[in-house]
Amino acid sequence: MKTPILLKVLQISATKANPNYKNTASRKGDGGFTLLEVLVIALIIGIFSSIAAPSWEAFINRQRVRTVNDRVLQSLRLAQSEAKRTKRDVTIIFDTSFDPPKVTFNPALATGGSEQKLDAGGEVKSGTIKLEFIGQDQQNPPPSIVPPLTSTQKSLTFKFNGAFDPDNRPTLPFQVTVSTANGGAKQCAIVETIIGGMRTAEGAQCN
Repeated sequence: MKTPILLKVLQISATKANPNYKNTASRKGDGGFTLLEVLVIALIIGIFSSIAAPSWEAFINRQRVRTVNDRVLQSLRLAQSEAKRTKRDVTIIFDTSFDPPKVTFNPALATGGSEQKLDAGGEVKSGTIKLEFIGQDQQNPPPSIVPPLTSTQKSLTFKFNGAFDPDNRPTLPFQVTVSTANGGAKQCAIVETIIGGMRTAEGAQCN
């Protein structure tokens, strides 16, 4: 008979030690968010997304243009170095009928074949970038190009010593401009000297 009395005493003392026991116990099962709180959080997320989305898209576009422009410059230098290495003229042809555009080397490179896509290994999708040219002379194509160039193809020839070929391309600078399809970000690769000196520029410097 003493045991139930002892348990009752312990229960009473525990209740006195924590007078809010019932209220606390009931609140533990009420965790979560109200509908109003969820709506407020969704609204805040939407506001931040609308602010960040344009900046993120502009950043991605700049990265695409920079990647393709680097590939254009690399292709020009590759054609120039191949001309020096083989001691013969090498022509690089930019073809904008493809999306993304591609370059063709004539004759084909000993190490890299004759064609390369300007898609950065698939990172640049179709409809995102475009190429424009300054300094090309479409009326005087290199005689080694068979068949002749089309209206979507622009070319540049490096002589056996890596210099710019004035007979095939009499105007300087020869400039390849890379921009987004909507005309936003812009960078360019420029062959500006008769000895084949190159540089890059961006923005208004490419106009």
